[in-house]
Parts: sequence; C-alpha cells; structure tokens
Amino acid sequence: LKWSRYIPHKPTGKQLAFLLLDCREALYGGSAGGGKTDALLMAALQYVDVPGYAAMLFRRTYADLSLPGALIPRSQEWLAPTDARWNDMTKTWVFPSGATVSFGYLEHAQDHFRYQGSELQFCGWDELTQMDEAQYRYLFSRLRRLEGADVPLRMRAASNPGGIGHEWVKQRFLIEGRENGRVFIPARLDDNPFLDRDAYAKALSALDPITRAQLLDGDWSARQGGAL
Repeated sequence: LKWSRYIPHKPTGKQLAFLLLDCREALYGGSAGGGKTDALLMAALQYVDVPGYAAMLFRRTYADLSLPGALIPRSQEWLAPTDARWNDMTKTWVFPSGATVSFGYLEHAQDHFRYQGSELQFCGWDELTQMDEAQYRYLFSRLRRLEGADVPLRMRAASNPGGIGHEWVKQRFLIEGRENGRVFIPARLDDNPFLDRDAYAKALSALDPITRAQLLDGDWSARQGGAL
C-alpha cells in the first residue's frame, strides 16, 4: 500500500481495498455513509511526496465542494495542521515536494473544457452520478505523465445510486466494468465504523422508498419511473 503521512486516520476495510487497486478506473460507493469522501481524498493524497504529482477532485458545483463535510472542508481539517499550503485563489493544496491537490467543478455542459490545459495523474469524482458521461470521458485526456515517472495514472470515482448519471454509471461499472478492467468497490453504511450508523439509518428511513433504497441499501436497481 502506498501511504501518505498527510492521511490522518486508518482506512476502513473497503477504503483499504480501494486504495490498493492498481487499475486505471474504479468506482467506490453504494449506500450513503460508506466513507466515500474520505476514500477519494485518501486516494488523491497517496502520491503527494512525488515531485510534480498533480491530482484534481471534482464535484458538480463549487457549492458542493464547500458543504460541511465535503471535499474542501475535509481537506482543510486534515491538511491545515501540516506543512501543506492552501492557495485559496486556485483552490489548491501545494506540498513541500511541489505536488498539488486541486478542486474543480463541472456545473455546465462545456465546463470540462476549462481543464483543457491540465496535466494530471489523478482525477477524482465525488458523486459521479451527478455528472454527464461526456465530461467524465473528456477528463481521461488530462491523465498523463512524463516518461519514466513512478506514479500511476488513476481515474477514481465515488457515488450513490440515483441522479442524472445513474444509468451510464451503472452501465460503465456494474454491467461492463469487469470485462473492461474497471473495478467497483461496494461500500455500505455498516462498513463505516466512524459514523453513528443507527442515527443515520433512522434519518434515511424518512425518505421515499426509492431514494431510501438507493441511499440506505446502495441499490442500483432502484430508480424513479418516468418517460425518457
């Protein structure tokens, strides 16, 4: 396991499985509360000791990145006490090695072209089912490294079922994934020992049956009806 001193706590069993993957493309998730945000941030931080390493973590909107417990606040909780430095203008952590972990968003259909000049070794997607497939596919063009560089090129995502991208994410990872070298790590509420599971499960019980099945059970077969 490639580890980093910037990760402040031990991974859960499912997070560890996610961090050990050596494939190009993987999805972590299922039910809410499975530790998705931490898993993505851990994966992004694994290689920050390597000079020139660049990671970027995406959500649909900047507001999504900044919500309590979301990627930017979680990163500040982990990294503010360290020697990493935050650039608020570029929304980037810079490490003593010169490596960077940045945050981006893809709110509109053409927003992926904003990152046309980026050179990344890690792209992380929080709540991938909120994204368009074209945006996701385009960011593969940003995964590159110098000849001989000792760092993997990784596309990593985390998501619950549901959302505008539910069908394409399910097709890509759960149906076609294995034969194309894509790995899905299912994680459920019971896999996260750091969360008050009983209280959270009680809160989720107030949802409608479809959404409850998606978020509590991580059920990818549960979906809202309606015309296409």
